[in-house]
Amino acid sequence: MKSLPFRLDEKVAVVTGAARGLGRAVAKLLADQGAKVAMVDKNNEEISIAAQEIGEAAIAYSADLEKVDDLPALVKRIHSEQGRIDILVNNAGICPRLAFTESTPENWETLMNVNARSQYFMMRAVHPIMKAQGHGRIINVTSTGGRIGSLANASIYSGTKGAIAMFTKSVAREVAADGILVNCVAPGMMDTDLMRNLPKERIDALCDQIPLKRIGSTEEVASIFAFLASDECSYITGSTFDVNGGWLML
Repeated sequence: MKSLPFRLDEKVAVVTGAARGLGRAVAKLLADQGAKVAMVDKNNEEISIAAQEIGEAAIAYSADLEKVDDLPALVKRIHSEQGRIDILVNNAGICPRLAFTESTPENWETLMNVNARSQYFMMRAVHPIMKAQGHGRIINVTSTGGRIGSLANASIYSGTKGAIAMFTKSVAREVAADGILVNCVAPGMMDTDLMRNLPKERIDALCDQIPLKRIGSTEEVASIFAFLASDECSYITGSTFDVNGGWLML
C-alpha cells in the first residue's frame, strides 16, 4: 500500500489483536505512517514475529485481553516504556460459531470479556493518559454483525459487537472535553483466516450479496484507521464507519 497523507510522526499507537488479520494490517499501516506501534496479542510467538516483520517501529506485547483486571498494568507498562499513548485501536476479538440454543454461560463470559469488556477497560486505562496529554484517538472495531445482527450462528458475538458501537457513542460524549475522539469501524467480509477456511461456494454466495462483488483486503479496511488516528480527523467523534463494499448501507 502506498503512503497515505495522514502522517503520525512522533505518535505512539496501541493495537490489540495485532498478530494477524486486520490488527496486523492496521499496525503495519500506522507504522508506515510514522507511528511507533505497541502490538498486543495473546500469542507471544506470533506477536513477536509480526512485530519483527514490521520493523523497528513495532514493539510486541503479549497479553491475554480476556483477563480485564490485568489491562491497567498493561497500559501502564506501555506508557512507561514508550513515553506516551496517542492512539488506541481496540481490535482484539474472537468469533466462534455458536448456535443460540447451544451456547453456554461460559461462552457468554468469554466472548464478552475478549470482545467487549477488553475494549471498554482499555479505553478506561488510556483515558487519564490521553486526558493529561490533551489529545487522543480511540478507534474501536465492531462488525457488520454488530450493526444488523448475526447471519451465521453468532448471536453472542453480534451482541458483543453491538455493545461496542454503543460504548463508542457513549464514551465519545463523556471524553470529548478532554480532547479525545472515539470512533468505530465496522468491517464487512475480509480476506482473513476465518474467510479462507470457508468453502468456495460459501464465499461466492457472500460475494453475490456485496455490490462490489468481492471481499475486501485487510489493507483496504486498514486505510480508514490512518485517517481516524490522525490530526486531520479533528471534528468526528462517536461515529461508526461501515467498510464493507456496500454490503450494508446505513
